[in-house]
Amino acid sequence: MKNKKPKSLSRRDFINTLMISGVAIGGMPFLGNKIFAMESKNPVRRFHISLQAEAWEKNPELIDIMKEAGVTDIWMASYLQGKWFHTPKELNESAKFLKSKGLNAHVLTVPLGHPGNAIDPSDDSLSEKKESWKNACDYDGSLYSGTSIHPPIVEDNIEAHKQLAAEGFDVLFLDDDFRLGKFPGKIGGCFCDDCKKEFLEKYNYNSDDWKVLLESVEKRNPTKVLRSWIENICDIEYNMFAALQKATPQMEVGIMVMYFGAEKSGIALDKYQDVPFRVGEMMFSDKDFGRVKGKTDELFSALFHMRFVKPELAYSESTTYPQDALSAKNMAAKLTVSLFTDVRNTMFMSGLQPFPVDYWKTLAPAMKKSAQLHEEIAGLKPKGPFKHFWGWDSRLVGKDQPFSLFLASGIPFEVVDEVTTDGWIFLSNEDAKSVVEGRVVAKSNNLIVRKEAKVMGDNFIEMEETPDDIFAFKKSIIPSLKNIPYVDGDTPVIFSWYPSAKKALLWNLNEEKQQFTIIMNSHILQKISLEGLDVGIVTI
Repeated sequence: MKNKKPKSLSRRDFINTLMISGVAIGGMPFLGNKIFAMESKNPVRRFHISLQAEAWEKNPELIDIMKEAGVTDIWMASYLQGKWFHTPKELNESAKFLKSKGLNAHVLTVPLGHPGNAIDPSDDSLSEKKESWKNACDYDGSLYSGTSIHPPIVEDNIEAHKQLAAEGFDVLFLDDDFRLGKFPGKIGGCFCDDCKKEFLEKYNYNSDDWKVLLESVEKRNPTKVLRSWIENICDIEYNMFAALQKATPQMEVGIMVMYFGAEKSGIALDKYQDVPFRVGEMMFSDKDFGRVKGKTDELFSALFHMRFVKPELAYSESTTYPQDALSAKNMAAKLTVSLFTDVRNTMFMSGLQPFPVDYWKTLAPAMKKSAQLHEEIAGLKPKGPFKHFWGWDSRLVGKDQPFSLFLASGIPFEVVDEVTTDGWIFLSNEDAKSVVEGRVVAKSNNLIVRKEAKVMGDNFIEMEETPDDIFAFKKSIIPSLKNIPYVDGDTPVIFSWYPSAKKALLWNLNEEKQQFTIIMNSHILQKISLEGLDVGIVTI
């Protein structure tokens, strides 16, 4: 997609557009602040954006436009892959300006590097790491830039953190995925000679064990030596994180986690539960997020990560990359992922280039509506017979390909840490294999697997991950749903049920307006009409 020139939009034009049109995302009327006003002085939902001084210097009215939309915090790029994008003193000057505008200013770094250009598609040089930083070595001996930790990376980042802390910054995100995996689904770590030597000595392994490790990585076999390797890379990454925290105790450090980021990427999730945590997303373009499966995959990843982080510390990765690859309509729809997962902080991102300023005409009313709905469901846990499960084999050797389409069935779901005997559990191919090989014990025949998993046993129900198969299965189980509400029909919709509050959220995954009927025990409970991609809440 070619980069489009951002349209000019003044603050006055922005506000007038909202007031005159009277239409918000999904057709909900916008009547100033009255409808969407958050009564709490400490709102549940906050809105942040990663933005550089060049953006507001080019368009001085941008700050007021964003603030009017509901943005409270600006995150600025600082130390990127060993080089200063803006110096600490320059960032301090920008922070003073933002504070004068009533906004909070924070910084982010790219502490390791990235295997590709994920910073600015118009300037490849910005993705080049510091020359003294060593390349990573894959298990097959190939070299690539980024996602490895060798001297002097830790030392250089510590010095950068000290300079930023000296300028008064008190919160920092380790950005562009603080990880040791080259890409989602990849078993990470650097396999160079130095890293090999350290690993073998640490675990008292020999050259034959190293051969087993390389074969285990290639075949994705969770052997003992592979588990040691993953434990090792998690230690390496966390030790760097801990060193950064220790070096600047006055500055809180958070991590940006990749899509389905987990132990195989060096991320020991349970070690980061008490720090700012950006949950992994990946659908950064209309091509990806525009599919129903794209939306359910994105939601699945965020639901998985929310098993480990407090909602107040959770941030989204509401990203378009390049800056106009995701339409304003789909960026607004992405807000709903945070709503369904109880992620309290939305983080808009688009690399170093801002997304088109006219996007705010769509985003502002959507943000206010999402915040209002979030007030009603914050802290509630969804319940339902369909189970969201992501097991250890997915986390250690999986390809990050979830069986996620069930989320669009209109059947309520819940997130589980272990295989349950009730309801139906949708398994990845790797987790299905773990049941067959005894690493996960299953006592019921309630495990849904893809036919491609090629597993045999009484525990499994085979089906293709297609809308036709999902809705056929839904129809077959409806008679067994006692005292459980569901959305009637075979139109893709995500239905989150909160029985403790007698409420439910619905997300229309279709581009066009749809009417949905909620049924329980053969009786109609509610009907709701939602515009394309819109979200609504009902009392049931």
